[in-house]
Amino acid sequence: MGVAYLVMAHGAPEQVARLVARISTPEDTVLVHVDRKSDLAPFEAAFRELPIPPVLTPRRVPVHWAGWGIVQATLIGMRAALKTYKTKPWTHLVLLSGADYPIRSADEIHTFYDDNQGKSYIFWSAGEERQLSDEEREGNHVWSWSGDRERLQTWWISIRGRRWHIDRHRRLPRGLKTAYQGSAWWSLTPEAVRYAHRFLTRRPDVRFYFRFVHVPDENLFQMVLLQSPLRDTLVNEDLRFLHWAGNSPPPITAADVPAMRASKKLFARKFDLAAHPEPMDELDALALGDGR
Repeated sequence: MGVAYLVMAHGAPEQVARLVARISTPEDTVLVHVDRKSDLAPFEAAFRELPIPPVLTPRRVPVHWAGWGIVQATLIGMRAALKTYKTKPWTHLVLLSGADYPIRSADEIHTFYDDNQGKSYIFWSAGEERQLSDEEREGNHVWSWSGDRERLQTWWISIRGRRWHIDRHRRLPRGLKTAYQGSAWWSLTPEAVRYAHRFLTRRPDVRFYFRFVHVPDENLFQMVLLQSPLRDTLVNEDLRFLHWAGNSPPPITAADVPAMRASKKLFARKFDLAAHPEPMDELDALALGDGR
């Protein structure tokens, strides 16, 4: 069975097209959401050159870092993926950014997801109840979170990328009483995608609440799925290789390739084709040696 991918893109259309080319096989479904603030024409031109062009999501929304737009775009992609499942089933919906790239060949990725049908892969923490240093997050072996709920339980208003913070406590929504935080990038089963999409469609109060959370995509899906009947199907792992430097990962370089390949991860981030094409070239050559 194939895999469905949802790629969140906002720039570097040639790099996004290269990612799409590497993950696309006739069995797979690749959906791309292009930030509504970005010009769509360069992406369409880059995708026309591909042997298997991706499907653009039926709607585009503006996406700003730490805002609700990324969740809104994800829900649009989820709905589109569920529609494709009826005629072209997939084992998992994999959420990627345009700066991600596969470490493994398509055959290896298919084998992993085929062997783990029924399991969703998503990182989370319920909080360590202490402040954490950046060094403790290096390598991202586990998701580390101090448990500080300021960005989750106070008001964060975001308008066109500008943010205002109102330090006033809010109660978590009904049914989501335990706070979790984790990686925004996951691989979910059709059942988990269907549950999360249905839950959020039927709960406008939850959508309203998380519209005013700072970086809501690092809490929302963890909190919905971990407090659902599907909890026991979740694996605390996001299958991504990355380093940490402060609050974000630095670009992947050729020096990272041996560690990436030695890891058990399927994907890595963040890549920069313009500045560091070498690791992508090397991974492509290694993938061809593995059969794709």
